[in-house]
Formats: sequence, structure tokens, C-alpha cells
Amino acid sequence: MWISLPVLTAGAVAAIMVLIPEPAQPNLNPSKNAPPAKVRAPITTHVSAVERRGINATLDKFLSAGLNHNSMATAWRLAGPELKGGTTLREWERGTSPIPYYPTHETAFHGWTTIDAGPNYVVFNILVHPRRGATSSWVFSGEVIKHRSGWVVNRLYTVATMQRPTKQGQKEVGPADFQAGPAATGIPVSKGALSTTWLLAIVGIIGMVLVFPLGFGIAVAVKGRRRRREYEGSRSRSLPPLPRRAQHTVGGPRT
Repeated sequence: MWISLPVLTAGAVAAIMVLIPEPAQPNLNPSKNAPPAKVRAPITTHVSAVERRGINATLDKFLSAGLNHNSMATAWRLAGPELKGGTTLREWERGTSPIPYYPTHETAFHGWTTIDAGPNYVVFNILVHPRRGATSSWVFSGEVIKHRSGWVVNRLYTVATMQRPTKQGQKEVGPADFQAGPAATGIPVSKGALSTTWLLAIVGIIGMVLVFPLGFGIAVAVKGRRRRREYEGSRSRSLPPLPRRAQHTVGGPRT
């Protein structure tokens, strides 16, 4: 009884857990009446020689003036509407600007690579080296857009820092090293699940731990009741006879 009661209870709990249906997975397929998905324009990296010369001229002036913070008026004049973002030239000159301070070693910035390009914009990455005494090289990502007859820098932000080489090599540290995992970025990930055997084992152990005190108490009560009945059945209704000396003393004359 001590063993069967917990085992049966744990088995019943495990059976209930196994028989409970899992929640239905959402259907990722589009419905029949769903509107057609928007087709993203293909990414191109083609930049003509004329466009590259114009972008080089803009980056030479903008990065040299903006990163070194030696002529924020020049950087303001070559900045696009998104980079300005409601700020003023006075704020830029006081040090409040979206352009980070970085003392550059280069005076010409022609080594940028194209990430995406369109009729009126070019998205690029560029590696900039520091002056002597600075910590590491930085990788900037930016966007230039056409404005009137030239180009202006509409975006600029740091995407990676190249730490100094060590015995293990050079390490690149960027936003990907600090961002959240796939669950936070919306990327579907596979969910791990315990097998049915492990589930049954876990539920059985928990059931035995919870039910064993109850089964032990019931078993003790049943055993005590049985012993009590045996004792009452074997006990005689009449008292046992007294010893002879006790009978003579009890039945003799009183003094």
C-alpha cells in the first residue's frame, strides 16, 4: 500500500499531463485573401565614377571637420536633414552634435565601401585610423544623399571599433556584440522541449514526494485499527480468577 498509492497517484498525474493537448501553433502561411507582400527593391552597389568623385569631395571636408570638431560650421553646411534632426549650428559649435569626436589620422577619406546605392543615395562603410596616442581604429557607417548639385551626409554613426592586436589577433567590437538575442529581434528560434519519458519521470518523482506522507498516514491508521480489532477479539469478557491467598483474604471474617 505504501508503494502502490504514490505510484498510482503519480501515474494518474503523469497521464493527465500527457493527455493535455498542446496549444495550437500559429499558422505562418498567408491567408487566401491576404494582400500581396511588398517586394523590396534589390540592393545595388553600383556607383559611377562621377558620383564617387563628388562623394569623395564631400566626405573629405565633412569627416575632417566633423570628426575632429575643428570646424562644425563646415560639417553643418554639408549635413543632411536627418543628421541635423532639429539641432542648431550653435549647439554643434558648443559640442552637442550627433557626430562623435574622433581625432583622425587621414586627411582624405576615399577608402569607403558601398553597402547600398540608389538614384539619389549611397550607404557606405569606412574605416578611419586615429592619430598617434588614440586607442583604436573605428568603423563608421553613413549615408550621403544628393542635394542640389552635390552630396550631403545624411547619416553617420559608429558601427565597430578595432581593438589593438594581441597574441590572439585583432578583435572587432561592434553593436552586434551587445545587442539582444534572436528572440528580441523577432527572428524565430526553435523551442526546446523535454521528451515524454523525462516528463513522466519528473511528474512521478514529484507525485511520490507529495503523496508519500498521505499514504504513510493511511497505512499506519489501517494497521492500528487492525491491531485494535485483534486485541478486542482476543480479550475475555470475564476477569481472571484471583489467587487462593487473595480469595481467602477476601472471603474470610473481618477483624
